Amino acid sequence: MPSALQMDCALLRLFLMIAFLIPTVFAHKFHTRRERHNRRTSSGSACSPGTYSSNGNTPCTPCPAGSYSKDSSAKSCAPARAGYYIPKEGATSETSCSAGTYNDNTGSTSCKTCPAGSMCPNDSLTKPQACSPGRYSTGGNVVQCTLCPAGYFNNIQGATGCCQCAAGWFNGNPGNTNCQMCSNQYPYSDPGAPSSGSCSATPGHWAKAGSCQQSSDGTCPGSQPMGSSVPRRALHAPLCKHFRQKACPLYSQGKTLTGYDCVDVENDLESCGGCVTHGQTSNDGGQDCSNIPWVNAVRCQKGRCLIESCQMGYVTSANGDSCIPV
Repeated sequence: MPSALQMDCALLRLFLMIAFLIPTVFAHKFHTRRERHNRRTSSGSACSPGTYSSNGNTPCTPCPAGSYSKDSSAKSCAPARAGYYIPKEGATSETSCSAGTYNDNTGSTSCKTCPAGSMCPNDSLTKPQACSPGRYSTGGNVVQCTLCPAGYFNNIQGATGCCQCAAGWFNGNPGNTNCQMCSNQYPYSDPGAPSSGSCSATPGHWAKAGSCQQSSDGTCPGSQPMGSSVPRRALHAPLCKHFRQKACPLYSQGKTLTGYDCVDVENDLESCGGCVTHGQTSNDGGQDCSNIPWVNAVRCQKGRCLIESCQMGYVTSANGDSCIPV
């Protein structure tokens, strides 16, 4: 049995051991808490929506225009889907293209207006829809293609205009895909007759056309003036005096050539860069600057249309040849 002295020595050793361990334990806990705090401090705060970084924490960078991040701690930004766009940096969502526009690319900062011969009837379109026969569009923010008016028609998809009914034919209803022949009793009419009441028993200025069909490439039927006993003189393009001028053909109703006009294609607003007939670009690359959709002010300079300003809600495109929605 241990003596009282031995027991006192054992208690002293135990007391000294406890006194040594207590500071060590508290020091370890304090060091552990400090390490955790330092790790939290060094890792930074989570990136907010609309920004990103390589580890998802600060410092963060705004998502560039055309992309977005909708969640915190984003390590990258998602591009806008086709049919959508993102105009500014730091976006948290994408915006759908409105009706009248479309977008066939991803990561876009704007939407495109419908090209001529098509329409964009819904939001978020990735592809424009071709106009159906009997309708047309000249391009722009087109939600619905326009019906061909009475006296006109077309029978192709994706038409940019309508054909006049040929002489001796008529069409009384908008949106028709063909014209009707005037009766045998009243066989004559001018091109573009809007009703059967336009047909006459008396010959006028136009000879009755034998057919009124539009070809598959969109070529419209022609009409010829009533014949004359005086032989027609062959028409030849003149030699224009100024080097900037071109001899552009002139046509009467239909496709009858009536003469030529020397046009300054370097500066002429309606025949800029080349001859333009019936609003259609010729093979030499002419353009009617006044026919560009949504333009407010435009001029022709050195054979190229230069847009100076667009209508409200539109801005000049990057290549400067069209007006696009803001």
